[in-house]
Amino acid sequence: MDIEVQKRTNSTDNQVSVEETPPSRTEKRAAKTRNKLLNAALAVFSELGVDAATIDLITERADLGKGTFYRHFSDKYDIAGELVEQAIDHLVGRLREMEDDPMASLEDVLEHFLNAHYAFFRHHQDEFVLLFQGRLLLKLERQSTERMEAPFAQYLEEIEAQLTPYLGERKVDLVRVRRLACAVAGFVFGFFSFAMIGMEPEDIATSIKPLRQSFVKSLSLFLTQ
Repeated sequence: MDIEVQKRTNSTDNQVSVEETPPSRTEKRAAKTRNKLLNAALAVFSELGVDAATIDLITERADLGKGTFYRHFSDKYDIAGELVEQAIDHLVGRLREMEDDPMASLEDVLEHFLNAHYAFFRHHQDEFVLLFQGRLLLKLERQSTERMEAPFAQYLEEIEAQLTPYLGERKVDLVRVRRLACAVAGFVFGFFSFAMIGMEPEDIATSIKPLRQSFVKSLSLFLTQ
């Protein structure tokens, strides 16, 4: 939504400061309604998938009317696109949390990728499910491709940027980056979705360690062979 701003010029240093006008009650109410729709859609999409979800199911979950939905979104792909953008922002934020370490190796970076996806899965499980069914959706639903492709491209570019310094003269192949991303997401989702049933986080971390080490070595070999 558009926010009115006021500009004030400081006579001593000639700098311009910008003040944001606080949102009105109407704007606050609209934002609250929009968030209810987004939360409801995320829950429905993660349970049923975007292709099986309907606007009726979303509005029923949000306890709002269809007219209200159409005041905020054009269709289910529009709201799914916004959710994908938000989820990618959260995941990329996790990927960027790696600390600079001049002694880091390719395997350290791959280990960080696993940690980032694991943290994202634990704290944003519905978003994780949405994203990694979204790659399949891009191939099935042409009307959703344009809105959803850009966030996924941002995610793959972040992975590529982090890998490049550790591959020497080798050029990062985009196909390999995509396959790497799918492998990491599949590993995290497959293991933790089962392991989290009846297991404490500490037990999960212990039980996955040997498997995780082998997986990281396999990814490293995949990128360098």
